[in-house]
Amino acid sequence: MDREIDELFEDEYAAQQMEAQQIHSLEVNSENENKAEMEISALLIDISETLQLLNEQMIRLNEVTKILPETVAALKTTTEAVQYISNELPAMVREQCLEEYKKILANAVKNYNQMQKASDRWQKSLDEKKNQKLKIITIAAIVTPVLLILLLSFKS
Repeated sequence: MDREIDELFEDEYAAQQMEAQQIHSLEVNSENENKAEMEISALLIDISETLQLLNEQMIRLNEVTKILPETVAALKTTTEAVQYISNELPAMVREQCLEEYKKILANAVKNYNQMQKASDRWQKSLDEKKNQKLKIITIAAIVTPVLLILLLSFKS
């Protein structure tokens, strides 16, 4: 009977060991499943965030795509205007230069005429001074001999 009891104890011990292993195994499996679920959950969150970011970028892309034709039209208009100006620029610059040269030449003529008038006034003022000196010399030349004759005639 002791043997039977020993065997019963051994069977019971083995059964408890088996249950403990199964419980441990279930716990390990449960932990592994929890880890796997957490990893899957993290991956799903990352995928969700990536999809949301892609959605936002698609919205921006659609907005830019809508504006793009207007921008291209504006750039074409600007390009045409710049080309027209660049084609007409040499002629416009030449005309403006000619106008400026005409103004410069007219100014030079005006300055020359003013200078000529000033020169004429200066020459006249010199002539007037010479004429005054010449008058004085002429008067002195006439008066001196008359005075000399008078002086000689009163002495005699």
